[in-house]
Amino acid sequence: MMPMRPRYLLLAAAVSAAFPMTALAGEDDFFVGLDVLGGFAFGSSSTTNGGAGFGTVDEVRFGGAIGGGAHIGYRLDPDLSVSLGYQHIRSNIRWSADFLVNPPFSAGTSDFKGMASSDVILGSVAYDVPLSEATTLRGTAGLGLTFNTLSGVTETDRGTGSFVSDVAGHTKIGPVAQVGAGVRHRIAPNAVLGLDALVSYAGGFETGNTRFGNLGTTPINPYEIDRVLRVNLGASIRFAF
Repeated sequence: MMPMRPRYLLLAAAVSAAFPMTALAGEDDFFVGLDVLGGFAFGSSSTTNGGAGFGTVDEVRFGGAIGGGAHIGYRLDPDLSVSLGYQHIRSNIRWSADFLVNPPFSAGTSDFKGMASSDVILGSVAYDVPLSEATTLRGTAGLGLTFNTLSGVTETDRGTGSFVSDVAGHTKIGPVAQVGAGVRHRIAPNAVLGLDALVSYAGGFETGNTRFGNLGTTPINPYEIDRVLRVNLGASIRFAF
């Protein structure tokens, strides 16, 4: 048997370094990933002085949410990793306001609709439990900041359906917390697909303090949406290096 020449030994070493075995790929320290999110949001309101000063908010409803994002991370050991991510999530939102004069006497009801969007910066910790060489269960927990924006809000009169005003948009900054559980499956030595169920406390939303209608631009008390929870299903692909 002919001895292997040194240049072939070097070539073999280079190939091994560039294409590690699947069993070892999970040990790569750094990773980046892309995320797609879809789900629903739920919220309420404690506003009782909205608009001209006596509007009580009710019937808060979010439409289906869709979003995406990206993350970078570092594996501390085979089971534990940390990451920093960005998410953008948006959905339609509706609510009503009953304008009460000397309660319980009503001066009318307005309906509002617009867009609710969140830009989230989230730091997370993940723990993996191997099911097989290629598949793991994952639990995650994260904390961060969310920039919640109400935009394109239009007010109409419920009784007649006629236009009342365009309400100014606003961005509210607050804390966000998220927990999740999911599964990861390795599809290539350095590529992993993920599927997660995610629940997050998303803070609150708030309109601006002006509106534009048939009386021109006038000041108002903001309408607030409080204690928003998001329930999302997330899919991701992660590349390790």
